Amino acid sequence: METAERDRLADAVLGASRALLAIAVRSVSAGPAEVTVAQHRVLVLLETRGSLSVTAVAEELGVDQSNASRHCTRLERLRLVTRKRAPHDGRAVSVELTAGGRRQVEAVRAARRREIIRILERLPDTTVPEVVEGFRAFQRAATHEASGS
Repeated sequence: METAERDRLADAVLGASRALLAIAVRSVSAGPAEVTVAQHRVLVLLETRGSLSVTAVAEELGVDQSNASRHCTRLERLRLVTRKRAPHDGRAVSVELTAGGRRQVEAVRAARRREIIRILERLPDTTVPEVVEGFRAFQRAATHEASGS
């Protein structure tokens, strides 16, 4: 790919990512509980990965353990997660999503999906297959890079 074409593509992806980030931030308020974007990230992480230690949550989020612990404490007060001593190590704390936490994640995901669908409905029908393939190709490339392959 030529440099100019690559730069145009990068600019287009940056523009799309700004729009998607704005949707992500706005939609966090769609859940039944009032959480921050970072706290919602904890919920999604737990939904995806299951039970995790606070240390693992911190590592996944790229924050220090005390920051992750504060997020988990707030989410526990909201009854979106439970925390308990890990059976394999009495010093470690395990964090799990509750049914309320799952409802929170699902409500936010549904709001994001609705907003994205409203935007996609503005696309001409003839471009939809290209847009779908473009996003799928981007996701494959991003997944490939994230896995270190």
